[in-house]
Amino acid sequence: MENNKKFKILIVDDIPKNIELAANILSTKNYNITFAVSGAVALQKVKSIDFDLILLDVMMPEMDGFEVCERLKANPETKNIPVIFLTAKTETENVVKGFELGAVDYVTKPFNTDELLARVNTHVGIKAKLEEKDELENRLANAMGSQSAEGVEGVESAELVQSLKDELEKKKEELGNVNLFYELRSQLDAMIVEKNPVARMEIKQIKEMISNLFIDKSNQEFHRSLKQQFSKLTFDDLRLCSYLKQRFLNIEIAEFLETSPEAIYTRKSRLRQKLELDKDQDISEFLSNYEY
Repeated sequence: MENNKKFKILIVDDIPKNIELAANILSTKNYNITFAVSGAVALQKVKSIDFDLILLDVMMPEMDGFEVCERLKANPETKNIPVIFLTAKTETENVVKGFELGAVDYVTKPFNTDELLARVNTHVGIKAKLEEKDELENRLANAMGSQSAEGVEGVESAELVQSLKDELEKKKEELGNVNLFYELRSQLDAMIVEKNPVARMEIKQIKEMISNLFIDKSNQEFHRSLKQQFSKLTFDDLRLCSYLKQRFLNIEIAEFLETSPEAIYTRKSRLRQKLELDKDQDISEFLSNYEY
């Protein structure tokens, strides 16, 4: 996804070095970075800045990330800001609790560059789509208001209203699928972390539900277009493209395909060659923006 604006991101962590590391990674993209070294400072900053995303450390003194998230979600003015928790790899219980409190995702420390960029890019993109939907609703309301004020339905006015209705319905359907996908993926992440017998059963069910989302008409057209342009792609390559387009991480794809993250890394390298990408090009970025 190419950013058409500078998305505003707040990094909240009581350790300045962690803020610096995250900021350095995000500075490679078109993001406007602000930071806070405590939960109290973060809650003050959201009053004056309309952030597109918050990266929130869990373990902080005085007010931890859970309490900050609860307060954000309880406030109508900040409840829609997506929150990604920053958590240590050993703090598996924090992942589940974070989702329960309304977080959209999590990133483990120490930061992996690809993982952090993928998570952030995904969720600022979803927020942008929500804003597009709100704008469409406002335009439709204004168009219908103008139509009523005129007292008659002019052909141009009626066509505009119908066009906006169709566009809005399409946007809502797209967002519905996106929200369902990432809700399922968040559940999958939590289950992968837990790794117990019950979790294994739920992982299987979640994988089946996500796979069903990949069978829709849009995805079939995506595969067909890729195959036409890059004839060397196999069925397995196209399946991998679907996961990468949705910015799955290697560990998540490995869980789906029942292989190792290292094997996925190797397959991505071969796929990069088939897609004729330079070594510095982000394969997920390419597939997310692929027009078909």
